[in-house]
Amino acid sequence: MRSRRTSPGKSRVVGGVVKGVVGGVEVHGLSHDGRGLAKQHGKTIFISGALPQEKVSIRVTEDKRRFTSAEVVSVEQPSTDRVEPPCPHFKQCGGCSLQYWSHEGQLQGKQSIVLDQLRRFSSLTPATLSDPLVSTPYGYRHRCRLSMIWRNNQLQFGFRQQQSKQIIDIRECPVLVEPLQPLLPLIKSLLQTLDKKTAVSHVELIQADSGRAVLFRHIKPLSAEDQGKLATFAKDQQLPFYLQPQPDHISCLYSPSDDPWLYNTLPEFDLKLQFRPVDFTQVNWQINRQMILQAVDWLELKASDKVLDLFCGLGNFTLAMARKAGHVVGVEGSTASVERAAFNASLNAIENTAFYQADLAALIEGSKKGNDWLLNQYDALVLDPPRAGAKEIIEQMADRIPDKVLYISCNPATLARDAGVLAEQGYKLQRLGVMDMFPQTGHVESMALFIKG
Repeated sequence: MRSRRTSPGKSRVVGGVVKGVVGGVEVHGLSHDGRGLAKQHGKTIFISGALPQEKVSIRVTEDKRRFTSAEVVSVEQPSTDRVEPPCPHFKQCGGCSLQYWSHEGQLQGKQSIVLDQLRRFSSLTPATLSDPLVSTPYGYRHRCRLSMIWRNNQLQFGFRQQQSKQIIDIRECPVLVEPLQPLLPLIKSLLQTLDKKTAVSHVELIQADSGRAVLFRHIKPLSAEDQGKLATFAKDQQLPFYLQPQPDHISCLYSPSDDPWLYNTLPEFDLKLQFRPVDFTQVNWQINRQMILQAVDWLELKASDKVLDLFCGLGNFTLAMARKAGHVVGVEGSTASVERAAFNASLNAIENTAFYQADLAALIEGSKKGNDWLLNQYDALVLDPPRAGAKEIIEQMADRIPDKVLYISCNPATLARDAGVLAEQGYKLQRLGVMDMFPQTGHVESMALFIKG
């Protein structure tokens, strides 16, 4: 798809800062967050909405001493990877900002981002570059959070606008899995019937293997009449309906079954995983299954192996690895997640696991009761940290890290930093592959295998 060329407006330079619209800017690469890179007046420009090998007109949005941020006004010479975004809300909604980029282009671009970060910040290149784990480009998202606001007695219900707190009224969302799509207009209509219209602050939609579910977070008490309306809706739709009056409190208003909680399955490992709607689960369950299979494959686990799984969450990797290894220890900062992981081990009759709570970004005293896991010896280490990475625990465990380390990353920058720390400790980057967890967005997920020696 070729974009229509428009004439750029006038621009001027004031104190070294470009004002107005600038035309003829050539994009030569990608930043770590998927923005186009260019040079102008000796400074790097980060351009939202631009692709490599394009010539664009831009508008500066922020100018700093070392870099400039800008947005595309028009595309003068488009990349062959540029496509027409299918979502009618694309230009307003802040969710899926890369829909102008072909799916294949996104995969190649995200792989390049990870490789570039590793080369620049840790001087590492993988011995083997694996093919990406590929998702369906749309209809992949199994859960979402929708915001709402009442203006002049009119309900705006949807997602945040780009770089704004304004809410875009959503009619459809192409990245949601198909069973959740019909709930968008139904939930909006339901909200409009409530007596206390401003009581609900946000809504979460969830598609589990056990079926659909809805959660209402409300900041004011709901009347008995309003709760009755919600329960009737849930019964008509035959889906679990949850209320969350406070962050640490959740109740099930209605469930079509005796079990009020949700379940996902990992049939490849004969696992059934229970979770609450407030628990963290991957939004792309298709890629999650591929990711776990790849992790177990890369680790080449044996029945005698002892594995340490840090940032284990609900046991997403822990329980699958327990089917192959001799013993697996999971550690997580959230006490609720640790309890849920232990419950799921019991649910699946898994006896070769142990779970512990610990703040993995803080100094951990292995001599204290409950931290003995830190002093044990393991055959493999799995790291699945948040965006901040795992530098603190890697440095703290420097003399006890096993020869095999699998790192699942949601941030190329902290992966590169932590890879450098591992390299200093004698580890080589044996294998690397990106994972298509969030198509149409700038999020970059990858998996890396480090081997000592």
